[in-house]
Amino acid sequence: MIKKNQVENICKKLNTKLIAYKFLAKGNHNINYVLETDKEKFVLRIENNKQFKNLKKEYKLLKSLSLGLAPKVFLFDSSRKIIEMDYLIEEFIEGIHPPNKPTDNFVITMAKWFKELHKNKRKTKPYSVKSAVKPYYNNYLKYKQYINNITLSKKLEMCINKGLKICIENNKIFSDRKLCSLLHNDSSRENIFYKKDKVKLIDWEFAGYGMPEREIVYFIDSYILSRKQIKLFLKSYGYPNTSVSRKKLYIFYLILLFSSIGYSLWSLGLTKKIKEKNNRLLKDINLLEKLLSGQMF
Repeated sequence: MIKKNQVENICKKLNTKLIAYKFLAKGNHNINYVLETDKEKFVLRIENNKQFKNLKKEYKLLKSLSLGLAPKVFLFDSSRKIIEMDYLIEEFIEGIHPPNKPTDNFVITMAKWFKELHKNKRKTKPYSVKSAVKPYYNNYLKYKQYINNITLSKKLEMCINKGLKICIENNKIFSDRKLCSLLHNDSSRENIFYKKDKVKLIDWEFAGYGMPEREIVYFIDSYILSRKQIKLFLKSYGYPNTSVSRKKLYIFYLILLFSSIGYSLWSLGLTKKIKEKNNRLLKDINLLEKLLSGQMF
């Protein structure tokens, strides 16, 4: 627990006077507090994992972003003079989290937000689909023994092998891609603040550069978009409406589902017949079957 005099000393660095502060949230790698000052509210974000030191990178990234995409940052301190861990100060975001059932307006707004974020690019090495999917396929082979339903096991094996064949056949589909885009990598509801057709995302600790298709399909999957909403999202994003472009999304969705299925199987190995784990696996298998049958894109 941070002490009041420590918070007051941090506020002095901001040329503000502390009125009140309170605990906001704790993540796997950080602890967050709201600071109310005589000027405005801030978020104090303190690193809380000695093995995962990513706060400085997060600060530099937020500092470089266009206004409106993320919280503004005001200070990063690694001196350990006030507190014993690195910390940063960022803007306190007002707004609400998106609805459980995504509206068309929210889908359009997020598509435009992602488009703006993905304009941040840098050079990339050739992307190998086969290399990306291989570890997830190996997880399937390692943990498939935990499926206790023979019919389900055969169905999954058929889908996995078909998906793997497609990935191998399209190993070089991204060979023309010379640039990769900045990805947030965690656009879950609790990280999105949505207000008056505008959004800002918090928690940028896992942000990095990669193929934008990865983030697009993650969003589609996380929010369970209908086929109509998928088309709306892609149109609002400005994603090319070509057979090759759609196949690129298709490939990344296969990789995502391979990853999720591997995790579900691994979880079954730990928890055996827990109902929730079986439900997640069944959902992933049904999505994979739907994707392979051409019902998604």
